[in-house]
Amino acid sequence: MEMPRKYTNPLLLPIEVGKSKPAVVDLPPADHIYGIKSNLDCEGAGSVIGGWLEHQPNAAAIPGRDFKTLNRMAIMSGNGVTATQVASFRREHDARLKGGHERVHQGVHLPSSQDPVFSYGIKSGERIPMDSIMSNQYLKDFLSQQEVKQEQHQLAKKHIPVMHTKASLGHRFVEPVNDTSKPFKMKKFLNVPPRLRAMADA
Repeated sequence: MEMPRKYTNPLLLPIEVGKSKPAVVDLPPADHIYGIKSNLDCEGAGSVIGGWLEHQPNAAAIPGRDFKTLNRMAIMSGNGVTATQVASFRREHDARLKGGHERVHQGVHLPSSQDPVFSYGIKSGERIPMDSIMSNQYLKDFLSQQEVKQEQHQLAKKHIPVMHTKASLGHRFVEPVNDTSKPFKMKKFLNVPPRLRAMADA
């Protein structure tokens, strides 16, 4: 049996309906896994969410130079008149900026520093019971209030009923008067018979 010809040009591959194009190169076996295997970290999402690592400042980090202090020191020593004297003084002396943990805030007294249970902000109103919220009690109260308002509105809309008298009742039951007069016709049409049967019957 003749083996099917293997094409190396993808443009010459015979395409079968409903199937992908066959490969023109030699592929690894079917159990081969493509890609790079990732190394799982021993620290999972639970440990990351459950624990929080605080920032630890670098002890070896050196703060920047405090040029204001250096200039003040140079002036007090008498070597801060010219730029050359200031530069020479800076090469021989040094002053560093103080970090945030070394700064001392004076004159700031907060209420919470004296009273540990002190609460900031505006005090809210009465405490809302949770059982009323869960049982939807506020909606029920609102609906009952709306029903009362609706009843009051319906009572206000009612009008005073009309009280009939004997005269008004008598005027309501008047016997109709038979009209025996002939309908108006022009003289030239008095002797003209009607052309419609309904009018002739009338």
